[in-house]
Amino acid sequence: MGTHGVWVAVGIAMALLIPAAMLGGSAIVQQRRTARAARGGAPLVVGGMLRATTVLAVFGWVVLVSALVSGYVPVTADTLAGTAIPAPPDLVQAGIPATFPTSDVPPMPDPIAQLKVGDCVEVPMEPSTDKSGAPTWQPGAPAPADCTTLDANYRVVQTDPGPCTDPLYRLETSHHDRAGKLAYHLCLAFDWRTGVCYDTTHLDEPSKVDCGTRGDHVVQATAVLENTTDGNGCPRDGRGAVWVVWDKMRLTVCFRGADTPGR
Repeated sequence: MGTHGVWVAVGIAMALLIPAAMLGGSAIVQQRRTARAARGGAPLVVGGMLRATTVLAVFGWVVLVSALVSGYVPVTADTLAGTAIPAPPDLVQAGIPATFPTSDVPPMPDPIAQLKVGDCVEVPMEPSTDKSGAPTWQPGAPAPADCTTLDANYRVVQTDPGPCTDPLYRLETSHHDRAGKLAYHLCLAFDWRTGVCYDTTHLDEPSKVDCGTRGDHVVQATAVLENTTDGNGCPRDGRGAVWVVWDKMRLTVCFRGADTPGR
């Protein structure tokens, strides 16, 4: 019997027991009043009330006891008895540590390590001084850059792990991972390009500028001649021309603009 049924049965039992108690009380009162009567017994009305009381009381108690018995559920039957049910295949048994698959996605490669000869980088350059106090430049960490942008001031001329041997290189940068393995080694040369304009105020470290920029030391490269120190091959026109030669690098850059760039 459910909980609702138990409460209904209890209600019925109480509906029988309460009238039985009331009739029993009335019968006792009547019996006392007729106690002085003859020994022929109590009047008929008292006997009928007692019988009715007995019937109601008996049925009421029967219903009440039945309801209580059917609604009683031993706690120990559910919590202590029974057989353990094995876990479904898709669940992990208690006490067994769960394992999760590891990701097979490799870590993202360092973009600097992916550079090849001819690619460009941006190297921040800060004015500084050397041990003798002479002015120099302190390079920052390189970052990949589009060669067509003004920020791309250096280009890669060598990537092998050996010493930089290209005569054009000016900067060298390398990095090792935590295991000590060489991640990259780059030899960098300044990015001179034909048709690009430069501010040559500091000719040892010029900077790319927009060709619309005005200034005494703003020039446009008309030719970049490698493996030569001769400016006779530079183009000439009526707008002025000049060239700069770097003997050690065997590089000649031809300019249009100021007659004496960098001075």
